[in-house]
Amino acid sequence: MAEDKKKKGSANWIYGIIAIFMVGELAYGGVLLYGKLGPKFQDATIEIGTREEISAKDFLKNEKYIEGSEIVTDWKEINFGKVGEYAITLRHQEKEETVQLNLVDTTPPEVTFQDIVRYKDYEINADDFIVEKSDLSEMTVEVANVPEITGFANYPVMVVVKDASGNETKKECNLQIEWLKREFTMEKGDGLSKEDLLYNAEEDGELLDADELKRIANSDIGDYELKVEHEGNEYTVKIKITDLTPPSLKLRDVTIYDDETIEGKDAFIVSAKDASGEVTTKMKTEINYKKLGAQKIVIEAVDKYGNVSEETATLTIRKDTVGPVISGLSAMTVTKGASIDYRKGISAKDAKDGACEFEVNTDNVNTGKAGTYYAIYTSSDTKGNKTTSKRKITIKHNAEDERALVKEIASGLSSNVEEIRDYCRNKIRYSHSYGDGEPIWYGFNNWNGNCYVHAMCLQALIKEKGYATQLIWVTDKSHYWNLVKIGGVWRHMDATPDSNHRKISIMTDEQRLSTLKGRDWDHSAWPAAN
Repeated sequence: MAEDKKKKGSANWIYGIIAIFMVGELAYGGVLLYGKLGPKFQDATIEIGTREEISAKDFLKNEKYIEGSEIVTDWKEINFGKVGEYAITLRHQEKEETVQLNLVDTTPPEVTFQDIVRYKDYEINADDFIVEKSDLSEMTVEVANVPEITGFANYPVMVVVKDASGNETKKECNLQIEWLKREFTMEKGDGLSKEDLLYNAEEDGELLDADELKRIANSDIGDYELKVEHEGNEYTVKIKITDLTPPSLKLRDVTIYDDETIEGKDAFIVSAKDASGEVTTKMKTEINYKKLGAQKIVIEAVDKYGNVSEETATLTIRKDTVGPVISGLSAMTVTKGASIDYRKGISAKDAKDGACEFEVNTDNVNTGKAGTYYAIYTSSDTKGNKTTSKRKITIKHNAEDERALVKEIASGLSSNVEEIRDYCRNKIRYSHSYGDGEPIWYGFNNWNGNCYVHAMCLQALIKEKGYATQLIWVTDKSHYWNLVKIGGVWRHMDATPDSNHRKISIMTDEQRLSTLKGRDWDHSAWPAAN
């Protein structure tokens, strides 16, 4: 029997072990199943303004699920600077879950407060105690306690700044009700006014002595006291005069030649001024006279209190390679045979030497013959730099000269009017010039001109050949040509070098009209060309 009990006990122990093992397996399997099928994500809370984006990692229950996890929701439209709740859908492998993103604001505003001084009629404004403030949401500023202002004294003021989420920053600031500043610092030379010392100069200005203010303002740097009586009390203002402003220094650039020197710093200094009245200057740069071109020159100015200013000028050293400038060489027009003063109004000036002598060569000018000539002017400086300039001299022709010129040209032409016309048409180029009031002389000397010049030149030549001719024009005077009597009848001829006027060589009235593009002439003023 004892043997049976022993065997039974052993069996129970084995069954127990098996049972424990099975329970463990079931528990492990449950854990594995939960790990596979259970939720992977949880709600997340983020402080506004601290993030600009989110990832699946922000919502994981366990970072071991990071692989295969992603956000399904388009979170880029979320305003991370604004409090709010958002449903966020995420996916782990094939399973999607939706959790909540909470954007919260638990950060109070950042505020820089200040104590203030005001006059006795001041009405409290909470914003006056704020230098700057910032928060991601709208803020309100208020005074928790409004003191009763009864006179010149210090009053504590609790200033509170709240954001839209109820977070607040507060500080007790000091409001000083005052009529007179207790301390004032002025820069020497700036002057001292009642407005500098009083909070309401219009009302209390008579309490300050203007002469006393002027006396202190004109004093040397240092500490001074101004005592003032008001309503039976004596008040003291401590006035500190400083001189922290460096002298005002203005310079000029200087140019010299390589054989010159300058008189030190004074050549560059235009002015050196300071409120102290004492300025010492010195040149900090050593000039290199062997260096051609530009070099920087530094000048220093120091006032009696050691304030320093520096300015830079440019010294340019150059060789003298440019000759004098000859001025007054305007073109001259004189009548034939006239006496010419070639030196009147002419000067030669050199940048280095100043006024220079000049010579005039008039060998090519013939005052006895009409035409255009040039007088040659020459001037040299002490370095041998030479300048040569021309001056246009026009010897004005007279009627005799013009007749001689026409006769000379006509002598080389036949009497055929068409050949004469073609000479004018081909020889004289077309331009818009009317010939400066002398179309014949202009056309035969400059060999250009408009239709008026061409017509006048043609008329002069064919008259010289014995033909009767008249100048004719359209009613608006936009075109000129000639009427020529050929074989006892009048005919139109046009010397203008234009293809439209070349269509018909010698024209009747009807033919002339066909070439004028709608324009016409006064038929009663000229003989008919039928």
